[in-house]
Order: sequence, then C-alpha cells, then structure tokens
Amino acid sequence: MVSNTIISGTNNITTLAEKSEYKNDGERDNYPYSLLLERKIANAAAGLSPEYHSLLAKLPNDNALTIANYIESLRSEVNPSDHYRRGVIKVLSRFLTFLYSSNDKKRNKNTIQLREMTREEILAFLDSFRRPESADPLHRWIGTYNIYGMHLMRFFRWLYYPDIKPDKRPKPQVIENIPRLKRKEQSIYRPSDLWTTEEDLLFFKYCPSKRMKCYHAIARDLACRPHEILN
Repeated sequence: MVSNTIISGTNNITTLAEKSEYKNDGERDNYPYSLLLERKIANAAAGLSPEYHSLLAKLPNDNALTIANYIESLRSEVNPSDHYRRGVIKVLSRFLTFLYSSNDKKRNKNTIQLREMTREEILAFLDSFRRPESADPLHRWIGTYNIYGMHLMRFFRWLYYPDIKPDKRPKPQVIENIPRLKRKEQSIYRPSDLWTTEEDLLFFKYCPSKRMKCYHAIARDLACRPHEILN
C-alpha cells in the first residue's frame, strides 16, 4: 500500500522533498524517487511507534535514505531487534539535528551529508552529553556517551565499507581515536533505588492489572531490562 504522504488523489502528489524546506535537484525531485524513499523509510521503521517514522521523514532526503539503507543492511547482517532499530534512528537523527543547529559553516542543512562528517563534528556531538560533577555525580552521561558512540562507530564503518563483512570492516579516519569512556562507579543505581520486598508485596496487593503484576514478577526474578523481556 502506498502511503498517503505520497499520493492523495490522482493529480495531487506530495513528495517528501516537497514537504521539506527544499527540493532535491535532478531525478531526486520526481515521484519515483520519493516513492522509493517513502518505502525505504516505512521499511526501516516497520513495527516501531510512529515517532520513528517521523524522525526519518523530517530529515533531508539523502540522509534519510542513507539511514534507511543502513537499517536495511543491518537486517541482512545481524537481524537487529526493534530496540536496536529505535536506537539507530534516534542516535543518527539526533546527530544530524545537532549538526543542523550548531553548524558554524553557515551551510544549508540540506547540503550536510553524512559521508562528509568530520571527526571533530562527531566529538562535538558526543561531548554535548557531558555533565558537570555537581549535576551528575554518578556520571550517568558516560553511559549515554558510550552508547551513542557505539552506534556512530558501527554506522560509519558501514558507510565507508558497505561491501566488507561487518567483522572485517576497518575504522575510517572519521572515527579514529574515539574510545569508550570508563566510569568509576560499577553501577549508576544505589541500593535505595531498588524496591524492597515489602514494597513489592504492596504493589501486588493494590495493582489492578494482572498483566502488570505478571511483568513486575518476571522483571524481579530475571533482573532484565524492559526491552529484554518485551522483545
């Protein structure tokens, strides 16, 4: 089925390019390219909440297509979980949004291509997650820094060497010397953050949903994160 964002009547065609702030030139301004892009985005965000489709659709066409192609490649290489696809879309769209808002070269956002990113721009994006000791004494920001860095590492390896097996792809220069950060704390959670047995029993007594009771019991017994249980 063709999305209504592409066709709304025989003589009323609205492409993703026309919905953005500019039109791509050449064949990228025509209907077949827009239909292909919409299908790629729909496939990349299939099964996810609508916000992830919107994150991709709001990006300039070329970058949206690159990310959609990356997720398509991941499907054949590692069959990523929905949680992982959400992470990819969130990280890459947030990375581009950061560049659009902080770009000091006065370039139009539609001229910023992922293949043209520099190491300095990647580091600036990752450093934007840093927090002072007073605001984040447990250094939670380091976890975010490392997760976003991992997604960017994997993406740029694919972007520069898509035809090489995933485990054989070298690091391109753009992501050289961007190590994972270490945190002194073994965990960001304190014992006081966890529910006591008495609090669990109180929850089971008053929670009206059998489904929620079941989920809570499984989470307590397995000590898994939500996406590890739900996926």
